[in-house]
Amino acid sequence: MQEDKQRASLHQDISQQLGSSNSNTTTVDCSINLCSRLLLMMSIGEPPLGIDGPNTIRWTTGTLRDFTSAHFSLGPGVRLQPDKPQIGRIFTALNLRKIGGMRIEWTQNLADHLRLVDDKTVLIFDCVAFLRFQNNCVASPQQHLFPASFVDETLRTLALLLPQNDTKTQAWIKSQIRKYALDPLLAECGSLATHERRFENFKYWNNRLVILKQALDEARPQTLSQWWFDRRNGVQWYTFWVAILVFLVTTFFGLVQSIEGGLQVYLSWKTT
Repeated sequence: MQEDKQRASLHQDISQQLGSSNSNTTTVDCSINLCSRLLLMMSIGEPPLGIDGPNTIRWTTGTLRDFTSAHFSLGPGVRLQPDKPQIGRIFTALNLRKIGGMRIEWTQNLADHLRLVDDKTVLIFDCVAFLRFQNNCVASPQQHLFPASFVDETLRTLALLLPQNDTKTQAWIKSQIRKYALDPLLAECGSLATHERRFENFKYWNNRLVILKQALDEARPQTLSQWWFDRRNGVQWYTFWVAILVFLVTTFFGLVQSIEGGLQVYLSWKTT
């Protein structure tokens, strides 16, 4: 696969090695799909056993490099434009959960990275060791199975969502690693400087980042915890909690007065 062989050529080579008595089209196709899944950590082809996932990708023709380039590359005119070019520090996986009310789901399917499902669930690829291996094990760019700079950009999306210099995010991601047995390197993704946190610096993941940012911007607090953590509008935040405080104080004194009145009535009745 790393020799840029066409899928049809791979199919023919494997069939010849197995021999006519041991090979059939389904067996060979499943073998090629399995190898490509292991090499790319992507859900390619239908598994021979089990249930096919909703985001399974079909590789039917061309080389494996052609397949990854076609899948991740953006065609002309399909690049989404954000409202603002800068990505603020508030845009983290932890804030997507606490402020946006989204559920973070970890995935080992690279093709699902940053996918927003039903406006409620965000999929994040958690195999940092695999990405770093892809960057370090290949001697020349021509041997990469992924498009140029794709792996590096994917690592930068993790540094964007899981900044290592954010203490709250670090505490949360470490708890996630322990809870779900994730890659420990998720807590060592680094951080992005201000000039690096711009949409123009993301070529392959731009559209999904724009969608996630828009979903976070449009999210409105629905629970008390979201009202507490969502401080994007300072005036609104202070107004809400002052109103809550006034309500609690009023309720408290009203309850005290009711109890006091009841006691006075009881004592008056008892003395008579």
